[in-house]
Amino acid sequence: MRSPPSPGTSPQTASTLLDLGRRRQRASLALIGLVILGLTLGALGHVAVHAKRLELALALGDAERIHRELAEQRRHLEIEIGMLKDPGRVIAIARDKLEMRPAAPENIRQIGIAAPGKGPH
Repeated sequence: MRSPPSPGTSPQTASTLLDLGRRRQRASLALIGLVILGLTLGALGHVAVHAKRLELALALGDAERIHRELAEQRRHLEIEIGMLKDPGRVIAIARDKLEMRPAAPENIRQIGIAAPGKGPH
């Protein structure tokens, strides 16, 4: 809506002033739009970075949980190895399950022992 020209201005000058005002208003609106667009893109970038940080934190938590579980499993296996290598247990299995006995002296034979200085025949 056009306002009536003020007294002392010609209709052409008033029209030029109105066009100039509209251009400034459009430029201001365009600038405001660009600022809002920049702020929106900045906010979206911030949200994306925050979401990525949360995703990495969750992945790190999972990796730490798996590491703790594996360390616990390793500790249990090391204890089990120690129990399986116990000499008393090995002797008991050899004696009871495998029915092994110490060799009697008459059953011990020396094989392949050469006299010093002589080679094998």
